[in-house]
Amino acid sequence: MLEISQLSVSAGRFMLDNVNLTIPTGGCHAIVGATGSGKTLLLESVIGFRRPNRGVILLDGRDITQLPVESRGISYVPQDLALFPHLTVRDNILFGARVRGISSEGHEELVRQLVASVGIGPLLERSVTHLSGGERQRVALVRAVATGNRLLLLDEPFSALHEGLRRELLFVLRELQQTHGLTLLMVTHDTEEAFFLSNAMTVLLGGIVRQCGPVREIYERPADLAVAHYFGIRNLFPGTIVAMDERTITAACSSLHTELKLRNHGRCAEEVPIGAPCMVGIRAESVMIVRPDREHKRHDNCITGTVSRVFMRGTSHTVIVTPTGNGPQIEIDVPDYAFRKLAILEEAPISIFFKAESLFIC
Repeated sequence: MLEISQLSVSAGRFMLDNVNLTIPTGGCHAIVGATGSGKTLLLESVIGFRRPNRGVILLDGRDITQLPVESRGISYVPQDLALFPHLTVRDNILFGARVRGISSEGHEELVRQLVASVGIGPLLERSVTHLSGGERQRVALVRAVATGNRLLLLDEPFSALHEGLRRELLFVLRELQQTHGLTLLMVTHDTEEAFFLSNAMTVLLGGIVRQCGPVREIYERPADLAVAHYFGIRNLFPGTIVAMDERTITAACSSLHTELKLRNHGRCAEEVPIGAPCMVGIRAESVMIVRPDREHKRHDNCITGTVSRVFMRGTSHTVIVTPTGNGPQIEIDVPDYAFRKLAILEEAPISIFFKAESLFIC
């Protein structure tokens, strides 16, 4: 288990301030955020390249805050992979173990298993300078796991790879984690990558933790506007809280000419007092379209409008709806099969609704 408590570290004028997170053994925690938010600085503090101004880092209950890098028992895969160009693939993989003085039949068997699992057996005697990007990534992962350390830090591990290869290596990493009981702390710009691999996530913006928690919670309920904007959520409507009970929050959104009912996920009256301004949001993929060929049933949060624009995005379409009365445009992400079935056309009338559990307030 990795525990970080009240960690603050500076780099020039930049300050990464008051970071708290816990990663259980075998878990994967993703750090996401814009460039310059302090993500790599956090990893460098955990590995030991940076000394914190204050705070404590515990690994399996052991205080490693002031220990040198080589004494921490942590493996690290940086963005540039840091492979040694003068060594073969085999010698790159064995380097970390040799430095730690590991030499045993059990370790040799571990290396054989790792090499076989990622399919780099034919490359062992090749120089790493003659490898493709994906092959280099596999070698870096195997080298990190071959040290025997169970905590692995990854800094944008697949950022330079094309989509198909990146997805393939995500499955490779997930298999390595499950097979070898790894605990992962990873930095990524790619939110799909983070949601695919992680149990929990920290959103770091401007050196400040804006939200930390299970990935599903962060996906469905961004804590504030900054987090919603970071995830590219465009359906954000100003409103006012007009009613609240244990199950439902009601917000009046004048720009949409309606009241929106949201599921109350444990909010109390002090957090969302009646009359307080708010922002109501919903992800584009969560907006529901009422089928025109069926008798309309009554839906909460139902809005009528016109299809303004349609953009093809490969496996899905982005549909822009202008509500009746010229309210703010609403973005909908529609899978290709549903788009075809619904026969959505520009300038056509459309009815949509927001499920109460899909809305959030911030």
